[in-house]
Amino acid sequence: MNLPYPFVPPCIKGNFRTLYYWDTFFTNLGLIKDGYIDWARENVDDLLYALDVFGCVPNYTSKDGADYCSQPPLLGLMIQDIYRQTNDVTWLAKAVNGLEKEYCFWMQNRMTAIGLNQYGCNAHNEERLMKYYDYISTRVQLPGNSSDNEKIAIARNFIAEAESGEDYTPRYESHNALQYVQIDLNRHLYGVEEFLSKYFSAKDEKKSVFYRGQKEDRLKLIEKYCFNEKTGTYCDYNYVTDKKNEIVCAACFLPYYYGFAKDNGRILRIYDALKTKSGIVSCQDTGNRNYQWGYPNIWAPHQYFAYVALKNYGFMCEAEELRTGYTKLLTTVFEQTGTLWERYDENGAAKAIEYPTQELLGWTAGVYRFLSNE
Repeated sequence: MNLPYPFVPPCIKGNFRTLYYWDTFFTNLGLIKDGYIDWARENVDDLLYALDVFGCVPNYTSKDGADYCSQPPLLGLMIQDIYRQTNDVTWLAKAVNGLEKEYCFWMQNRMTAIGLNQYGCNAHNEERLMKYYDYISTRVQLPGNSSDNEKIAIARNFIAEAESGEDYTPRYESHNALQYVQIDLNRHLYGVEEFLSKYFSAKDEKKSVFYRGQKEDRLKLIEKYCFNEKTGTYCDYNYVTDKKNEIVCAACFLPYYYGFAKDNGRILRIYDALKTKSGIVSCQDTGNRNYQWGYPNIWAPHQYFAYVALKNYGFMCEAEELRTGYTKLLTTVFEQTGTLWERYDENGAAKAIEYPTQELLGWTAGVYRFLSNE
């Protein structure tokens, strides 16, 4: 699509040369650190424009991207980052109007019967879903001899995984993401509700009370459904089978990132399960290493959320261990290869899984810049 402002894509070459949704949050971290506030704001303005056009912030800014899915709702975090740098109340009011539209998308299109949200699928056209199934089959091994109806169901679940930003991951049993409410998504929406409640507190008391109530209700439901006493961690919850996920993954850090986890010592269970000498892996080793958002891969977004979460709860030594390990890895590999990479393992650039590892991802540069300045 023709975007109204210049933008910074994830890559200068390779697969990702348009504006992607959640990538932009991490790219902006680096742009802001380096003083490119106008560039970061233009990225957000383009996402707000795409939201107006498509009714959601698409996975990537095109009709094709919007026809499939969105991505993790980080728009509110981006808006707050820009406002902290500019203090532009006129821009903020316009951006908040867009954020409320996005909130409606998630509440109207991604709500479950238990009152929590899930990642989902915008695609309803059977031909489009069959096309997506064919695409998935080029990346991962799928069951043979599936009927068309089974292929459509498989495609919808994999699109829901893609909406999580983690395409694809072993954290869902049998890739049935549409049976789950995801802990990361509901934590992000909690953050949106908290921000909107505070924003409207001096402007519109009725709205402020509404969003505060939404936040408080969500918190109660997260504690009820998404805390696993057995593992001592927050988790995804399969509301169809009434089963709490026991796989420890980087998404488990999000309650601590937003600061609403009650027992701060339990964050170390997550860290100890995922840490390496070079940062944290996306997911504990499940024995299935066919998915790029699984063990042993190390991704920039997870380093950022885990680092901030550890600091929030006073675990400075662990936060520093993560920060220095990850930045040392990136520095070493850059000296060896002359570039940054989309994903890594603890010893270097990650091996090709699903598709070749891409060069110079914006989020890698952005998170590196953020952590290097800490």
